[in-house]
Parts: sequence; structure tokens; C-alpha cells
Amino acid sequence: MVRKNWIVIGLCIAAAAMLCAVAYGEKGEKKCSLPAAVQAAVKALFPNAVIEKSEKEEEEVVMYEAKIKDGSKESDVVLAADGTVAEVESAEDINAVPAAVAQTIKAQDGKVSKVEKIVEYAQLKLVKLDTPITTYEAKITKGGKETEIKIAADGTILKQETEKKKDKDEDKD
Repeated sequence: MVRKNWIVIGLCIAAAAMLCAVAYGEKGEKKCSLPAAVQAAVKALFPNAVIEKSEKEEEEVVMYEAKIKDGSKESDVVLAADGTVAEVESAEDINAVPAAVAQTIKAQDGKVSKVEKIVEYAQLKLVKLDTPITTYEAKITKGGKETEIKIAADGTILKQETEKKKDKDEDKD
């Protein structure tokens, strides 16, 4: 009788573990189907692009982010449910940015690990902009610290954040 109870308990534990695994797996990243207006807006902006991944972003308004690939160039496009393009973010080569931006980045006198171009078409409350705003972000490592700077197209630093880079020993702790 005791052995039978242990078998029943073991089966219950196994069933509970399987239910937890299934529930946890469902919470993972789900592919989001984009509304037709959002798909049309992406195609209008990037006619040859393939939407590789999309997800629903919930902010003050419902937003969608689509990771796209247009040839060899990858971008993240943020759009509203009605297809309004809010922002396009893409990695840029330091040699492809405007001279004033490149000069500002190089003046930081550190190793440039990443440069991103961000073009805003609409801002958070989704007020469509008459003229898109283009900014650049660069991650620079200098003296053991990583700095992220946001730069206007004319080379003006808009925002600068510095974090001390973690040592490998600190990651192990």
C-alpha cells in the first residue's frame, strides 16, 4: 500500500512539473501577427524588406516593433496599430554618419563599439512629425567605462550616460 502511495505521489509530481513547463514555455516570446495597416506602412518605407520578427509593444498606446532585413541592412521599425511609423533604428558604420556626428564621436577619444541611427517620424503620444528627427547613438569604451551618447545630426551631444564596465570576476559573483 505504501509503495502504491509513492507511485501516485510521483505521478502527481511529474504531471505538475509538465504543466509548469508547458505554462512557462507559453510565456516565452510569441510571434505577433501585424495588422494590415502596420504591414503596409513597413512595406511603404522598406519595399524590398522582409519582416523577420515582430512583437506587440504596450506603452501608453499600442505599438508594434518589427525587425526587418532589407538586403544586408537590418533595422527595427516601431509603428502604431494604424500604420503610423514612429521610429526606425539601424546600425551604422562610423564612416557613413554625417561628418559632424563622426567628429563628435571621435572626439570622445575611445573605442567605438557601436553606432546607431535613429530616425523619429512620430513621438510617444503619436503626434505625426512634419519633418522626421534623425539622431545617432554611439557606445564608446574609454578607461574601463562604457559611455553611450546620443548625437543630433549636426553633431550636438543630446544625452550622455556612462557606466563602469564590469570585470569578468564581478560577473562570476
